[in-house]
Amino acid sequence: MSQSTRERLINSAIKIFSRKGYFNTKISDIVKDAGLAQGTFYIYFKSKKDIFAEIVNFVVSEIECTIKKFERKEGSPSEIIKEFAREIFDILYRFKDIAYIFFFQVICMEEEFREINIKTSQKIKKFYQEKLKDELKAEILIGYGKRLVEFDILVEDKEKDVVVDKFLSAVDLIAGEKK
Repeated sequence: MSQSTRERLINSAIKIFSRKGYFNTKISDIVKDAGLAQGTFYIYFKSKKDIFAEIVNFVVSEIECTIKKFERKEGSPSEIIKEFAREIFDILYRFKDIAYIFFFQVICMEEEFREINIKTSQKIKKFYQEKLKDELKAEILIGYGKRLVEFDILVEDKEKDVVVDKFLSAVDLIAGEKK
């Protein structure tokens, strides 16, 4: 089955943003990669920011679906959080280049992206807090998770297994299951 024009534009935008970054990407780069005329872009999107926001919102919706999936799970809080974390890190590694642009290029310039970051962080924190029954532990986990994303993944480009293992060890420590 062939991709819709909108999907072609989004997939090309992901590819071009990943290669050139947000500021060096031009709409003409996206449409050229998609094999479309420039005017076609404007049928689907108003601007470069608009298509980037669509990509970010797709990633956020994947994170939100993962939160909902694990909110309903019963069992050991630390085991649920560990499973959740594995899936969240999978999402972030799949969209690592987009995450880099989000955290290091656009978040400080666009209020819309700051709000997305804050709301998503709050949802993850709430999930941790409900599982751990402790706001401070939830704050520590969300802070450490952000640190791993921003530095270990996006700056130092560490392997996913290394980063996940570090986070899982932190869960054990914070949940009181490791001394």
